[in-house]
Amino acid sequence: MSYQLSLPLTPNMLMNAWIEQLKKEFKVDELADIKNEIEGISYAFSDQSKGIKGWKSRYLNSQKTIPYSFHFIENIAEGRLNLLHDLNHGCEGILISWDQTPDLNELFKDVQFPYVRTVLSLPKKVDLSPILQWIEVQKPQNLFIETELQEIQNTSQSIGYIIPGFHAYSSGANAWQELAYVAYNLEQFILTKSSRPITLEVGIGENVIVELSKFKALDWLTQSICEKHQHFPPIKIRCLTGWRNKTSHQVNNNQIRQTIESLCGLISGVHELCVTPYDYAYSKTSDHLVRRMALNMVHILENEAQVNEQKSLLEGSIIIQHHAQWLCNQVWSKLQAIPAGQFDRSLTGEIESTLLLRQKQSKNFSATSKEPFAFRQLSGACESKAVFFQNLAYETLV
Repeated sequence: MSYQLSLPLTPNMLMNAWIEQLKKEFKVDELADIKNEIEGISYAFSDQSKGIKGWKSRYLNSQKTIPYSFHFIENIAEGRLNLLHDLNHGCEGILISWDQTPDLNELFKDVQFPYVRTVLSLPKKVDLSPILQWIEVQKPQNLFIETELQEIQNTSQSIGYIIPGFHAYSSGANAWQELAYVAYNLEQFILTKSSRPITLEVGIGENVIVELSKFKALDWLTQSICEKHQHFPPIKIRCLTGWRNKTSHQVNNNQIRQTIESLCGLISGVHELCVTPYDYAYSKTSDHLVRRMALNMVHILENEAQVNEQKSLLEGSIIIQHHAQWLCNQVWSKLQAIPAGQFDRSLTGEIESTLLLRQKQSKNFSATSKEPFAFRQLSGACESKAVFFQNLAYETLV
């Protein structure tokens, strides 16, 4: 009797065998290159079999992601009603913003701050003085302030700095353009050597693999910038589901998109996830059913699918590593090529080119507000406006 000693299969051997099997199934001699025109990504299929030595994650989360409900306060009565609705339906955190500071005593009446994490995320134009005065009197627990203002006076209240890459996402930017916006502004702030905590806020787009790679790339870019300038302030990453790809007539489609985007955010390992109401861009009044859907999206993923674990699940994916490396290389090459003082102009031009590609690929593209749905004029990056996909009236689609 003879025995044949078999050696264990290596990952490369397994990958090569898989590629050969794919060739047989597709009846081709070579597998076509992977191309994504909107994202700009292009590489050979076989590249996915080659491992990349990337940095160990430092800024992606190692703890449970904190979910937030979204509140933009325009009318204090409606704003308070929405706050109480979400709190009564089990939200763990509330993310609040406004352009004009409301009566805080009225807005936060009956809100039990010790039991919910509250973040006030404010644009540059909002005066912080009345907010700080209110905090000094009320001393609410678990309430945090962040602002787009780079320079603020020293206060007893810690005030974070937010870089809203979500604005670039809302403008229609692809993944590397959104990353470039965040990386550029992060480096400008790091140069000030401020010890203020920083929030990097990004949107979640439609392509799951690209979006997961975007978070990995953001982690690497953040590490690179901090290492370059030898300054390491507290940094957290927040992602928001958006409204640019939500329809104004198909609820089920919106549910599917929100589910995929929320799942993407949770498994990426971000510190905070905010599922926004999908109708925010065009609804004149708040729909509590839509708000309940946004809350339940996280409840289901946390409690039934149990994907909100204590660490990112991105480690070990060769495909994501390749995409992330490409995104990092693209961001660095673009930032190095942009002349001083011309970043906004350059990025705006890049986003406009991406929007033209989106428009060619989709019949349901709206760069401006159209009737019968009065879309909000929402902010984008570099003083641009938000754009919307798939938000045409039903009768125009048939």
